[in-house]
Amino acid sequence: MSSRIVAVLAVLLFVCAGVFATPWDIFRQPMQEIDYAAPIVSWLVFAVSAVLFAISVVALRKKHSEKLLWVSFAFGLVFIKAFLGVIDIYFSPGEFMNTSIQGFFDLLIMGSFFVALFRK
Repeated sequence: MSSRIVAVLAVLLFVCAGVFATPWDIFRQPMQEIDYAAPIVSWLVFAVSAVLFAISVVALRKKHSEKLLWVSFAFGLVFIKAFLGVIDIYFSPGEFMNTSIQGFFDLLIMGSFFVALFRK
């Protein structure tokens, strides 16, 4: 009896495979709409990262510590990443700042925050 249930479930799974193959299709249309706002979002991220980097540099000048140096370095990397992202939109859309470059920047940023958190 249980082998029949397994067989029926297997057949249903294979018949309905098209339904289960791409459950993220409902997100395709909103993602295409969000792509129109990509330049605006990139400029906002650039502006916020510039402000955060400036604040961290001012804080570093007031109280020089190794932790603040690493935090400033991290925000500097965020600023550089945002700047390159804005440049990438206009000069080489998606060719330079691809996911591997962005991932590398993210790894460096998280690493510098990690060092800033656990330094004595």
